[in-house]
Amino acid sequence: MSVHPNPLSRRRAMGMAAAGGAALSLPLLGGCSDDDTGEAATPRDDAPARPRRGGTLTAALAGGGPAESLDPFSAASPADFARNRVIYDVLFWSAHDQVQPGLALSATTAPGGTSFTLKLRKGVVWHDGSPFGAKDVAFTLRYVTSPDRTYPSELSGYIDPAGIEAEDDHTLVVPLSRPIGDPAGLLAANQIFVLKDGTKAFEPGKVMGTGPLKVTDFAPGRSSTLRRFDDHWDGAPYLDELVVLSLNDPQARVNAVRSGQADFAAALPYTEAAKGRGAGPTVVHKGTRNERTGFGFMLSTGRPPFDDPRVRKAVRLAVDRQSLVDTVLLGYGEVGNDLYGAGAQYYADDLEPLARDVDQARSLLRAAGAEGVQITVRSAEIETGCNASAELFAEQMKDIGLKVKAQTVSAAEFFDVKAMESVDAVTFAIYGFPLQAIYTRTALRPSLAFDDPQFKRSLADAIAVRGADERQQAWRRVQTAMHDRGNWVVWGFADTLSLARDRVRGVTGRGTAKYPYLGKAWLA
Repeated sequence: MSVHPNPLSRRRAMGMAAAGGAALSLPLLGGCSDDDTGEAATPRDDAPARPRRGGTLTAALAGGGPAESLDPFSAASPADFARNRVIYDVLFWSAHDQVQPGLALSATTAPGGTSFTLKLRKGVVWHDGSPFGAKDVAFTLRYVTSPDRTYPSELSGYIDPAGIEAEDDHTLVVPLSRPIGDPAGLLAANQIFVLKDGTKAFEPGKVMGTGPLKVTDFAPGRSSTLRRFDDHWDGAPYLDELVVLSLNDPQARVNAVRSGQADFAAALPYTEAAKGRGAGPTVVHKGTRNERTGFGFMLSTGRPPFDDPRVRKAVRLAVDRQSLVDTVLLGYGEVGNDLYGAGAQYYADDLEPLARDVDQARSLLRAAGAEGVQITVRSAEIETGCNASAELFAEQMKDIGLKVKAQTVSAAEFFDVKAMESVDAVTFAIYGFPLQAIYTRTALRPSLAFDDPQFKRSLADAIAVRGADERQQAWRRVQTAMHDRGNWVVWGFADTLSLARDRVRGVTGRGTAKYPYLGKAWLA
């Protein structure tokens, strides 16, 4: 992969981190309400009513270092996701409990449940002007499910890629190895970014997407530049250019916007938002309640002590959820109920969080013979507050006699497969993905999976059922099993905060404010 000159030097980036003292204070405006717009800034009364074309928007997000990639199926950092969301288009996407069409218009399961048929959008072209069609989707599905990939898509457990057939240029039949009751929902949950048939390299000049912006420059872990694609099927974007800066230091992202070196920064630290109102050309935005991020820990059920459900429940009883919300999130959120996916369709929000009970937790540990056991929790600042949560968690577990060591690593190191499998638990933050994505993805990684036969059967049923009422009941059974005896300790749901210059408009969530969609952004 080619590395190109970086417009943001190391000195300049470090200057942003040091500039906080003289920077403008942040106004927390009334536009930061729990609405359903998902927009990063509320227009002022004197702002133009209609979007304006032109200009360059610079967005600062946490990056993945040298591991950043233009391969949308290898991306792991917020900068990767935000960038690839506008280079490529997906088959379907999900927002506000509804599946929306992208490059695919419909997905219909055959009566016998042995296949589904995809109807594709016509009139779409790639960045090089060539037409999009069924062969591209077939290539993409084979690519993401290939056993040669470190982490094949969870779709590999459901579709038979070798048997995919194109009925015509815009119709594709996908055979199934196990039933899928809602193929469009599953494809939306997995965010299938479509690659051009025959794609072999992921670097500027070779990467082709159908998205509203095309990449012209890419320096992994530093920055990337994307330019407007006038022939996008959903209309040309308003921006001339988008620059994505990879800045792992949250304060550096804030300072970049304050100083005018960036227009938008994701994952605003709660300490900055807590400073309150003030003068200055910036706006703090809070995503909708359905766009909150679940913060928690995933316990490894493949090794002692968390292979024992009594130890798992002891930890869930011992965690002080409100203290974590107040200390780590500074009150920007609410306590969690040990289930990721708040705001998703079929989410069981009536399952209550366990009340803290140190005496019962100690009793369970004694019964399991796990008193005084030492455990290691791996953490990285994937989301602001993950490392602080690990430290506070370690302190709380002392109350029941568990010795917790926090293993803090960089964001780029965190997802190392062997390292994750060598520890007892990991910090984990998941925003409002559809339940299909959350449960099937975590099931693929041994260090994250809940190895419980009844749970696995319930999950298979939830994916397979075709009726909405039956699917609701099936997902209830999945979540009840996880809530009762699972390996998730979801202690809180955090508000998603971002910071923008007051001229920024049209930054949407498309289901997640955490990884903003910049394809419709514009500058007032």
